[in-house]
Amino acid sequence: MKLTKNIALYLLLLITPLYVWYLHQSQEPMLMYREQQQIFLWDGDYVARLLKQTGGFATLSAQFLVQFFSAPWISSVITTLIITLIGYILWLILHRFNKSVIWFPVSMFTAYLQGMYLLEIGYHYDGLLAWLMFAIMLYLYLSLSENTSAIFKTLIGITLTLLLYVYVGSIASLFAISAFSFDMLHDVRKGWMSSVYILTCLLAALITVANGSIVGFDYALWTKGYYEYHVEQGLWQSLSWIVVPLVIIAAKLTSHIKLKPFIHLTLCIILLFSGGGFIYLQSEKKINKDFRTLTELNRSVNQEDWEGIVNNKNLNYQNYLHLNYLNLAISHQGRMMTDLFKYPQKGSQSLLVSYQAYNDINVLFSHIYYHTGVISEALCLSFGTMIATTFGNPSMLKLLVKERLIYGDYQVAEKYITRLEKTYGYKDWAVEMRKFLFNDEAVNNDPELGEKRKSLPTSQPRFVVLDGLTADLIKVVETGTEEQNALEYLMAMLMLDKNMPGIKSLVEKYADIFWHTGLPTLVQEAITTYAENDSDYCATHGVTQDTMNRFQVFRQRALEARRNGQNQQAALAQFRGTFWYYYMFG
Repeated sequence: MKLTKNIALYLLLLITPLYVWYLHQSQEPMLMYREQQQIFLWDGDYVARLLKQTGGFATLSAQFLVQFFSAPWISSVITTLIITLIGYILWLILHRFNKSVIWFPVSMFTAYLQGMYLLEIGYHYDGLLAWLMFAIMLYLYLSLSENTSAIFKTLIGITLTLLLYVYVGSIASLFAISAFSFDMLHDVRKGWMSSVYILTCLLAALITVANGSIVGFDYALWTKGYYEYHVEQGLWQSLSWIVVPLVIIAAKLTSHIKLKPFIHLTLCIILLFSGGGFIYLQSEKKINKDFRTLTELNRSVNQEDWEGIVNNKNLNYQNYLHLNYLNLAISHQGRMMTDLFKYPQKGSQSLLVSYQAYNDINVLFSHIYYHTGVISEALCLSFGTMIATTFGNPSMLKLLVKERLIYGDYQVAEKYITRLEKTYGYKDWAVEMRKFLFNDEAVNNDPELGEKRKSLPTSQPRFVVLDGLTADLIKVVETGTEEQNALEYLMAMLMLDKNMPGIKSLVEKYADIFWHTGLPTLVQEAITTYAENDSDYCATHGVTQDTMNRFQVFRQRALEARRNGQNQQAALAQFRGTFWYYYMFG
C-alpha cells in the first residue's frame, strides 16, 4: 500500500510541472482573459451577497483566485495545483478499496478533463473549484462514515450533500450519486439507505427552482449550473460527471484482481501517457487559435502594450478583429498615416468590423471609439458591456471612469472609482484618478482627458449616431480639436474604401488645421492619386517634391509593366506599403 502511494506521489511530482508548462504555453492567454470577466471586491457586503446565492462559496472562491490571473504564470500554476489536487484526492478515494496503482492515471485523467473544459470561456472557473470541493467532501464522507452506525453515516451524507448544494451548487448531485454508488458496492444490504442523498438533492433542487433561486433543474442538478446560459449541453459537457461513478464501480469490481507489481507499474505508465496524449491532442484540437490570439490582444490593450500587439506572432491578417487591434495599436503609436499599408488591409472593416452583439467585440469597439474621441458611443458600449458581463469587466469600468470624468459626471465617476478602490489589481489606478473628481481644471489640463473633452461636439455632446463610425468621426473632426486620432481614423477609412471624393473633401477642409507642420506621407500619396495631372494643386495642398518624384517613378513602372505584359504587382513590389499600391491592388 505504501509503495503504490509513493509511486503515485513520484508520478504526480513528475507530471505537475509538465502540466504547468503546457498550460502556460497553450492556454494561459485564455485563463488570464478570465480576469477581465469579473470584478472581485474586497468588501464585506459584496462577499456576503455572493454567499447568499446558491453555490455562492464556489463563485466567491473562483473570483478570489481569478483576480490574480493578470500576471504571467499565476493562472497556469494555480489551475494546475487545483486540477492536480482533484486528481490526487480522487486517487486516494479509489485507493481505499483498490490498491492498484493503475487507478492513479485514471483519476488524473478525470481531473484533467476539467482543464479541457476551461478552454471554453463559457465554462465558469466556479466549475473547477466545485470539483475540488466535491473531491474533498467525498473523501471526507468516506473517512467520517467508516466504522460508524448506518444512521450516523446517513446523517453525515445528508449534511455534506446539503452543504455542497447550498454553498457549491449542482455538483452536490454528483456527490450524492458517487456516495450512493460506493455504499452500494461496499454493502448492498445497507447501501440502499444512501439513496436518501439523491432524494435530498432532488428536494433541494425542487425548493430552489420553485422559489426562483435557480433557473431550472438542469442548472440545479447537472453541469449547466457551471456554464453560461448560451452554451449547449451535450455528452462532452457531462463526460467527467458520468466518468466518476463508472470509475468507482470499475475500481471496486476489479479490486480482487491480483497482478505483479511490475505489471501494475507498466500498466500505470501506459495509461498515464496514453491519457496524457489524449488530453493533449484533444485540447489542441479544441483550442480556437484565433480566439486565443484575441485574448492576447485584449490583454495588450488593457496594459497599453501597443508594441506587443504589432509584434504578436499569432496575428491573423485574414481576421478583421485582429486587424482592428493592429490598427488601433499603430494609431496609438502615431503611425497610422505613415505605416497603415505596411500591413495587409481589407477595406474599412480592417479599422472597425461590422457590428456584432458580442461582449468581446464591444470591449474592442469601446476602446476604438474612446481613442477616436467618440465618447458618447464609447460610453454606451462600455456601459452595456459592463452590465452584460455577469460579474463586471474591470477594463470597461476603468473606461467608464474616464468617460464620466470627460463629461463632468463626477458623482457617477466617484461611484466607479470607489468600486475600483476595493479591487486588488486596480486600487492604485483608482486612487490616482480621484484627483480629477469635481476638478474641471485638472481634467482640462490633462493631456488625455482634456483633449477628449475638447472633442465633444458642442451642439450634441452626448450624441450617438447610428450611421457608423464615419458619421461619428465627422462630428468629432468638426470640433477642430488638436487631437488627430479622429481625423486619421476617418482618413484611413476613406483610403481603405478608396473614396477619392471623400479624401479630397477632407484634405481641403482640414489638412491645414490638423497637419500644419506637414502632411503625413500617405495623405500626400492620396492627393497625388486623385490630382495626378495637377502638380500645382498637389504643391498647394502640401505634397512634397520627393513624393511627387516617387509617384512619377511608380506611374512610369506601372505603365511599362502593362505595355510589356509583366505582372504589375511584381514590378511594383518596392512600393508595397504605399497608398498607390493599395489603390491598384488592394
